[in-house]
Amino acid sequence: MKLGFNGATTMKASLFEDARASKKAGFEYLELRDNKLEDLLTKKDLEEIKKFLQDLSIQPIAMNSLERATLQDEMGRQEVLKRGETLCRYSSVLDCPILIVVPSFLHDVLRKPSREEIKEDACALLAQLERIARPYGVKIAFEFLGFANSSVNTLSFCYEIVEELDNPNIGLTIDTFHFFLSNEPISVLETVNPEKIFLIHIADVEGLPRHQLTDANRVLPGDGVAPLKPFVRKVQEIGYQGVFSIELFNPMLWEWDVEQVTQVCYQRMRELFQ
Repeated sequence: MKLGFNGATTMKASLFEDARASKKAGFEYLELRDNKLEDLLTKKDLEEIKKFLQDLSIQPIAMNSLERATLQDEMGRQEVLKRGETLCRYSSVLDCPILIVVPSFLHDVLRKPSREEIKEDACALLAQLERIARPYGVKIAFEFLGFANSSVNTLSFCYEIVEELDNPNIGLTIDTFHFFLSNEPISVLETVNPEKIFLIHIADVEGLPRHQLTDANRVLPGDGVAPLKPFVRKVQEIGYQGVFSIELFNPMLWEWDVEQVTQVCYQRMRELFQ
């Protein structure tokens, strides 16, 4: 089983602390947070960071993330593309194969777009990003957000966009927290080509009404109400063979010792697959 750790789970720890603690706990893959990386780049260069990760034998798996990327005006689009290239440059040096791209919220735009306009805009952006990312050897993973005001808030719609592009370098990140929020049935996974799933984020969900849930309500696997075991079984049944990475934005965990967090996370991830 390929298990990864996302630095959002230990937001107050540094990238080096994340790497050491997650490897010690048993994780083989590490998702990089751009803010942690750029903080470290004030002290180390990319080659030094690459060597540190190689010496630990922990593999960067995804760069998190290009956020609010869609539905921008022309100036905003150019800023997104510029930022995307910066993250691809980092990723290339660090042998990190995936850049996660996140759609904008509807409250970020002056006029509510139609579904077709959202799709057309997302397709155009992702195609542009893929052309930028290709020379760096980086793939683009589009991640829907299950919140009601997200412009792309279901797996079905996200996959429709990715399928429209028909590009082997553009795929999906599926996050169990957002999948739960979207309220789509687990059976929808049967419609997805597993080769288009580049990464899966694992998080359980507090037992609150969906409209009250925020990222702070992500909890350890087994502590919430999300049907994680049926979800994991289904993605394995359809043939997904990639990394399952735990991503919790829970502020309570940010106060824990980083090694305590990674050890508990690894234990819960192992239990999830038993």
